[in-house]
Amino acid sequence: MGAFSTRSLTIAYVFALALVALMSLVSHLTLRQVLEQHEGAASVVNISGRQRMLSQRIASLSAQWAMGDADARRDLGETIDRFSAAHARLMTGDETLGLPEPSTPELKALYFGGADPLNEQVKSYIAKARAVRDMASDDPHIHAALAPLFAAAREPLLSGLDRVVSEHERTSRSRLKMLQWLQNASLVVVLLTLLAEAVGIFRPMVGRISNYTKKLITIATTDPLTGALNRRSFTERALAELARGRRYDRPTSMLMIDADRFKSVNDTYGHAGGDAVLQALTSSLGQTLRPSDVFGRLGGEEFGVILPETGLDDAAHVAERIRAELASLVVGSNGGSIRFTVSIGVSQFELGATELKPTLDRADAALYQAKAQGRDCVVRSLAPEVPTPISIMAVA
Repeated sequence: MGAFSTRSLTIAYVFALALVALMSLVSHLTLRQVLEQHEGAASVVNISGRQRMLSQRIASLSAQWAMGDADARRDLGETIDRFSAAHARLMTGDETLGLPEPSTPELKALYFGGADPLNEQVKSYIAKARAVRDMASDDPHIHAALAPLFAAAREPLLSGLDRVVSEHERTSRSRLKMLQWLQNASLVVVLLTLLAEAVGIFRPMVGRISNYTKKLITIATTDPLTGALNRRSFTERALAELARGRRYDRPTSMLMIDADRFKSVNDTYGHAGGDAVLQALTSSLGQTLRPSDVFGRLGGEEFGVILPETGLDDAAHVAERIRAELASLVVGSNGGSIRFTVSIGVSQFELGATELKPTLDRADAALYQAKAQGRDCVVRSLAPEVPTPISIMAVA
């Protein structure tokens, strides 16, 4: 991952998180607004509906007062005051009750528009009701004052109050729908942002992390020059194969391979020539060995091979084939041709063996025996003290 792509990925990730946070805040504020609108709408509808009831109660109490009911006058005054106070709150709004002022064109037209606006009707009705309250019950003019009051209580005041309630309900539903739409839109944006994060940020990030992990595993387990397993990974894989052979009672053998006169190759062709020889050796072994075989570079020009489910005789034949194929190789380096040979020691793990070292020591001893016998040969070891040569060829 380059510096630019890393920076771009970080910016995109931070931007996506900021957008999710912003949309979450918008959703929270919208929900809060929805609740406030709902509470305010409920208060408006409740008060507007109660205005209709109070207007009829004023007319009823006025009639009772005119008929001489002394208690009705006090109740009439209180009802008029409640009706008047509620109307004032509906006109100007009341934050403590969550009441908004009439702001829509429809409500303004109902309250203030037309030849006979509702606001003037209410004020006139309140004035007529107070006039009745201020009269004595035996006042000869009280019945004349009741007639316009009763007429106003039926029409058009009552129908106007009904329209106010309906308009408040309609306005409330409209605002709630808008806020719900906004909240749904915020949710969609959040979901799309999360999807974009998954597809555009996390998926590439996981892919790159996976690739880096594979590269780190390769670096940690393989030799950088040849690509073969390094000593530690070779040992781990060898012990695993040894355990598998022990579990299923199958033979396991080991080869120790060393390039002959490798120092001479380096002195003659330089380190580049030596590297080319090691790489050619590794490539040839990769083509000769089975996928189940374990192959690693143990140090310098020395390599180890674990042959699962292979006895000593078969392992010796594999070693001889490897020796012959490597002896026939011609490696090109710096315009020259390099030929090289190898010496190989072969040993078999004892049944039930749990350690690598005893068998490795036997194979190593057989390898040194092959070196002592003239190189370019295979020697197998039945026991640490009895190495047996399989083939010996004179070094060209």
